Amino acid sequence: MKEQKKPKSDPNYPDNFWPRLIFLLSIGAFIYWAMTSPNADSSLHTYLIGPIRNTIGLS
Repeated sequence: MKEQKKPKSDPNYPDNFWPRLIFLLSIGAFIYWAMTSPNADSSLHTYLIGPIRNTIGLS
């Protein structure tokens, strides 16, 4: 049987590059949406802050 060659790890290209890049782009898109949306205040309270407050019992 042939042995499978393991790809070499490049120190300038970390193994978790794509997940980190996708996470940072998602955070950037969320911040852009929150800063430019005319109804971001009510949306954030409805979908983000409200459920968190209900979970910890601060309503």
